[in-house]
Amino acid sequence: MTAILLLIASKGYAQFTVTSAKNGLPGQTEGIFYALPRTTLKFDFILEKTVSVKGPYSQFAERMLGVQDFVTENSSSYRILDLIVTPITEPDPEAVFYVRFDERTSKDDQKIPFTLQSDGILLGVGSETISQNAETLSVEKTLVNSPEEKRFNYYAESNLFKRIDTIVRKITIDTTVIKLPVLHSIWQDRNPEQKARAAADYIQSIREARYLLLSGYQEINYGNSLIYMDKQLRQLEEAYLSLFLGIKERKIEEHPVYYTPVQNSEGLVALARLNDDSGIVKASAKGETIQLAIEPIGIAQKIPGIGKETLESVSVINSLLYRNPEIAQIEVSFKGKTLLTDRLPIPQLGTVSVVPLNRNKLNFDAKTGQIIKMIRE
Repeated sequence: MTAILLLIASKGYAQFTVTSAKNGLPGQTEGIFYALPRTTLKFDFILEKTVSVKGPYSQFAERMLGVQDFVTENSSSYRILDLIVTPITEPDPEAVFYVRFDERTSKDDQKIPFTLQSDGILLGVGSETISQNAETLSVEKTLVNSPEEKRFNYYAESNLFKRIDTIVRKITIDTTVIKLPVLHSIWQDRNPEQKARAAADYIQSIREARYLLLSGYQEINYGNSLIYMDKQLRQLEEAYLSLFLGIKERKIEEHPVYYTPVQNSEGLVALARLNDDSGIVKASAKGETIQLAIEPIGIAQKIPGIGKETLESVSVINSLLYRNPEIAQIEVSFKGKTLLTDRLPIPQLGTVSVVPLNRNKLNFDAKTGQIIKMIRE
């Protein structure tokens, strides 16, 4: 009904007609396409990944070292450290319009400058268009990770040990028996328990060396060299202990998730999921659900607009379609804990209205599609 009234009111001095892009006739009439903006939310999840690797001698850890807190199986887990939301402006594919110019109007009336962004979002109509320097919200993220550790440096030691057997040879001369011992040496593979025992003994010798060093047994003032030697012994001890206790490596990762709000999407929705194998995954995958709540504050509801169904068949003359954006409360939660709360303008949750041109000069905000300047002549 709104579209019909606009057609009648504007009849007689028509210069251009605006319709949905689906109803445009490119190639048959002169015209241009323009789009209204929408906001896509980019959520950057900062995760801590913990990888646990079982030591090759873990089965002997309790018996040989007397410890119970050690890695029993290989595993990985993720923990959410931080969450950053960044609004991204892009053309709304549901709000693309075709401007068809009437070739029968005079040349002076046809001089209507349209200003668009490179992505097709309408910035202004008229001779004076506000130069918009896009204020891009950018957050610098520096993920600091320690260098990757070499796992089990001292596991690839000699697998052989020398076994010496004594063989007694009996030599009989007449009635005299002579026993001649002969030493026979062979190289034999060590079994896992022998390897573990050797490593446990070496740990004990390292601790004894540290005790002698720190207790002043050598009676020599090593100065700063004492600190260096103690550090090297501790690192050596930790390397051998990892053969029994295992290794836990932690690193920081970033996982982005994109979400585009749509009309009537209020309430809780599944934004993504978190599992221990891949970190952040799609909402349809397996894992713990990360929930997103979007609650409009109700500004756009006070402004009459064109519904989505009517928007596809709307046709206005000498007028433009623009947006009245909505402000929405955004909250992301995980396991009952709130990760992020913010308020952002979401243009597509607002309403689409009509503004007559009638030689007016209009400027639109590239992020929201709202009128930011109007000059009447």
